[in-house]
Amino acid sequence: STEASSTQVEQEIAPIYTGAILKADYATMAGNWQNASGNVLIFNNNGLATEGMTPNILDINQNGILLLDVQTGARLNVTLYIVPANTAFSSDYLNGQSDPTDVSKDRVISSADINSGDLANKAYYHVSQ
Repeated sequence: STEASSTQVEQEIAPIYTGAILKADYATMAGNWQNASGNVLIFNNNGLATEGMTPNILDINQNGILLLDVQTGARLNVTLYIVPANTAFSSDYLNGQSDPTDVSKDRVISSADINSGDLANKAYYHVSQ
């Protein structure tokens, strides 16, 4: 049979490598990142490639979370927090609340969504390379 079984649909995606990303090598982030609301962020080997979003400054905090400052045209700047798997998103960013996202996976969290009250559905996960 040439049909793929439904168990093979979710492909294995390599974890992100923050050390390489800090050196502007986004290969481990390349592909589509999607949230439960259906919004998609696109990264290629050179960085953020989503139309209408221009990355400016990349930094890393003491917890190993990357902070990507992004200009979004008409909107104000947002920060995309690139959170490696098994790293909790700091409660410092969440007004003391615990991280509601899937900590077992790499994820991208937008500063625009932090106070939405729906962060679990707003976090972006790597869905394809």
